[in-house]
Amino acid sequence: MKRKKINIKKPLFCFNITGFVVVFLIFSSCSEDKIGQNPTDSTPPLPVTNVRTEPIPGGAKIFYDTPNETDISYVTCEYLFQGKKKISRASIYNDFVTVEGLSDISPCEYILYLVDHSENKSAPYVDSFIPLEPPYQTIFKTLEMEPDFGGVVIRWKNEGNVMIGAFLLAMGDDGEWEEYDLAFSTLKEDKRSIRGYNTDPRLFAVCLMDKFGNYTDTLKLEQIPLYEKELDKKLFKDGHLAGDNTTSHNSRPISNIWDGSISVIWHTVPDAGFTPPQTFTIDLGVEAKLSRMMLWNRQDGFIFAQHNVRYFEVWGTKELKYPINDVNYSTGPWRDDWILLGDFEQIKPSGLPLGQTNDEDVAATAAGGEYIFESGVGEIRYIRFVVKETWARTAALHIAEVSVFGDDGVRDVE
Repeated sequence: MKRKKINIKKPLFCFNITGFVVVFLIFSSCSEDKIGQNPTDSTPPLPVTNVRTEPIPGGAKIFYDTPNETDISYVTCEYLFQGKKKISRASIYNDFVTVEGLSDISPCEYILYLVDHSENKSAPYVDSFIPLEPPYQTIFKTLEMEPDFGGVVIRWKNEGNVMIGAFLLAMGDDGEWEEYDLAFSTLKEDKRSIRGYNTDPRLFAVCLMDKFGNYTDTLKLEQIPLYEKELDKKLFKDGHLAGDNTTSHNSRPISNIWDGSISVIWHTVPDAGFTPPQTFTIDLGVEAKLSRMMLWNRQDGFIFAQHNVRYFEVWGTKELKYPINDVNYSTGPWRDDWILLGDFEQIKPSGLPLGQTNDEDVAATAAGGEYIFESGVGEIRYIRFVVKETWARTAALHIAEVSVFGDDGVRDVE
């Protein structure tokens, strides 16, 4: 991975965060745009009454009663966001307006107006509330960093499943901070790694950002990475067990996923009779303590679409307890003898619906997805995938490439 030199003293939201910037600009573009018909009178409506506030993380729901009038259009709420006036609106069919995206738990003053069809504003209602702790700050408090293969693993909890961006940073050998990655996540519990470093003590750091442009302090810790290498794909082979789908559609076999190229894919036969969850197995050809895996989905026009895997598990074992054709691998409790290395989801950075993508999605597909395995499980030789769902919920699978990392006990000579 090409690492970008950065100045950690600069605001982290100045870095390459295209996806968040788009959302942030949409959020910040609210203004006094004209809504409704041309003015027909200059008589303002009566104001809202019985105003109540319900603080929420990073904001509040502001409830109110509207007067019994027919010439009313919407309610507008003005408040300060990062020192600038922002506006949130609510249809007259709602009885509350939502303020969100506040960066801390300090008092927030707001002004409510009722607006009629002629854009006349009622008398203002002025009040304030104190929001609950913003989600990005709550998540930051759960951050944990520990040494791992080739770097560190960083874990956090996100109980609200909000979209978060994690800037992953490492100190380079020249004493300059390097931006390793910006990882997006909405998972309740997630972990990401910083990789590719030797076993010398090194400073690592992480900073979180939410979709509103708020960012946390930077957590910096010195750690000693564990030894890691990419396992030799020349040793990989099809570990076909009973029940596995290793069909080949149009001469695109499973061996394509360890041929070193993301330009060719493995494509299963769509009408071969397999239904989710589907399994396939790779014999790594060596016993190793595994650290992580990179998986590249199909690149050519099928970005986060069609048969690309979305939800999947990876299981591992050092040795096979049953013969490869034993019924236990298809209908029996084979998991009792294997270790769950990870339950994964491929994250689409844009969050756009199926069939819609942006530049962030294209870049993420080209870069591949990194999936960190559970540590401390011992040596593994066989890994078995359980594909629970593809992006289009299809019966077929296609994958471009898989790389597996860890320590097989053999040190490469530099």
